[in-house]
Amino acid sequence: MLACQRWLRPQNINLLKLSSETLRRLAVCSCVRNTSLSVARSYGASMRAWVIDQYGTNDVLAFTENHPAPSVNFAHEVVVQVHAASLNPLDVSMRGGYGAGVLRLRRDPRKTLQNGSEFPLVLGRDVSGVVMECGSGVTHVQAGDEVWASIPPWQQGSLAECVLLNGSDVSLKPKCLSHVEAASIPYVAATAWSALVTTGGLHSENCSKKRVLVHGASGGIGTFSVQLLKAWGGHVTATCFKDGVGLVKELGADDVINCTDADAASQLKTCQSFDLILDNVGGDTESWAMDLLKPWAGSKFVTLVSPLLRNTDSLGLVDGVLQSGMTLHDKAIRSVVKGVFYRWAFYVPDGVALDRIGELVTSGKIRPVVETTFPFSQVAEAFHKVETGQARGKTVIAVVSEEAEPSSNHTPSDLHTPAAPTHTDGGTRGDGYVASLVAAEEAHTVKTHTESMVESTAAVAAASPPHTEQAVPPQALKEGVAAEAVEEGQVETASVSADVSDHPEAQAQAEVQPEVEAEAEVEAEAHAQPQAEAQPEAQAQVDAQLEAQAQVDAQLEAQAQVDAQAEAQPQVEAQPQVEAQAQAEVQPEVETEAQLEAQPQSDVQAQVETGAAQTTIDSRQVSHRE
Repeated sequence: MLACQRWLRPQNINLLKLSSETLRRLAVCSCVRNTSLSVARSYGASMRAWVIDQYGTNDVLAFTENHPAPSVNFAHEVVVQVHAASLNPLDVSMRGGYGAGVLRLRRDPRKTLQNGSEFPLVLGRDVSGVVMECGSGVTHVQAGDEVWASIPPWQQGSLAECVLLNGSDVSLKPKCLSHVEAASIPYVAATAWSALVTTGGLHSENCSKKRVLVHGASGGIGTFSVQLLKAWGGHVTATCFKDGVGLVKELGADDVINCTDADAASQLKTCQSFDLILDNVGGDTESWAMDLLKPWAGSKFVTLVSPLLRNTDSLGLVDGVLQSGMTLHDKAIRSVVKGVFYRWAFYVPDGVALDRIGELVTSGKIRPVVETTFPFSQVAEAFHKVETGQARGKTVIAVVSEEAEPSSNHTPSDLHTPAAPTHTDGGTRGDGYVASLVAAEEAHTVKTHTESMVESTAAVAAASPPHTEQAVPPQALKEGVAAEAVEEGQVETASVSADVSDHPEAQAQAEVQPEVEAEAEVEAEAHAQPQAEAQPEAQAQVDAQLEAQAQVDAQLEAQAQVDAQAEAQPQVEAQPQVEAQAQAEVQPEVETEAQLEAQPQSDVQAQVETGAAQTTIDSRQVSHRE
């Protein structure tokens, strides 16, 4: 087998032509099952991602299209195509180097002392997407399933097209949520679950008798904690800033206190004692919050703002851990003297807990709280939004647009957008890529909308009856719509002229009815003016018909006068002016009144009959046109 694997190296055989089933039989990738990607991913495939190559401010964020794509190497791993991700305050802290030493130790103990070994680093702790590859040991999901998960800080994040996860951390996404909504829940849900359930000891059976204070309830963890506690029947008192009071009340909190009020502390002291306090803020919270707990009743103060990582960053791994341990021991002893418990809580990935949370979401007891959604091209702006603080829910990154999501069997290379100008390191800075990508997306949207509008209008015009005088030829309609688009500034003249082509139905209509060409030219000129609503040609036709009818009436009246004169007088002795007018209207060829008088009565009668016949012919022509 070893000799076979050596022979199957890329220089000996073209692995790109082998199917996953063939490689599985040859024991080259025995840990992979349900794969929907090409095996080429393991041999140099790349994907789009936002990375950092050093710690710092927002300027260190860089976009690259050449980040290595992940692949399944162990039986418990899963590769997920990212459709949406979200940001947390932890991502902003990690961008600045928060907890770098501890996280480096967790990633690879052999590289603990190698500063910078984690770069290029992809941030992002939430993911919602579609499974692309599964290890053979993963049985609860398969390729093509829509999943959501939280990503531990020591792994590559979700601000990329694909992410590699542990199969135990992945859960099936609730079908009632979109990817953007689902991406706002996993990390805050796992953190709140760890604080309230694992550390705080609350669960669905005992929560109905508990009073809980959530300090800092308008953020991601706070909004989820309020909903979870209310779903289990607990009594929730929440503190937040003034502009978040309405949101927290809407989520079901029983009492909401504006923490910026001068008497906020006195308002809390008037409340009944609490069984548990969840601290999401830190600072001097411990100095006043410990007195709000029920003494000697198993009450707990649980904080998510511990000094562990901060101490390791400033003092080093060993000294930082020792200092943090001494701090925790000292506070725990002092709290026990008061009859309460002091605890630190940390994020713990838990796919089973995410399954139970998914059931609560499906039942409508928990809903996502999305404050802002950014496209994948504006990750730098999203970081700036989170960095300002005072969040009212989650900030989500839409990696794949939900209006036109590709199928799950697409590779990362299929999802590339037009390349942006890159730096020498292969990436683009956060502020440089945004303008070009957004402009390209807007131009594509306008062009698609214009093409659809022109084609649909031409189809409607082609379906109209061709023999109706007021019907507009399809070609004229297309030219009119294109002219309107140019006038409104939606598209450029060049793109419109390229789109408006000769329509075959218009050509057929021109061959059947040649006289429509003149009408089409007049109507096309009329459509070129956006404010022209009536059709002048139709009005002209109506006027012409009325004028023709008036001529026929005049001819009939003249004929009646001539007949009356012929019966009364055998010899035509009418006045010269009346005879000239009647004879001119009946027969234009008769030039003078003298010629009419010189002719015999029979000739006059014949000319009258000829005039009547000519009038009948003209009337038939008018009727035929009508």
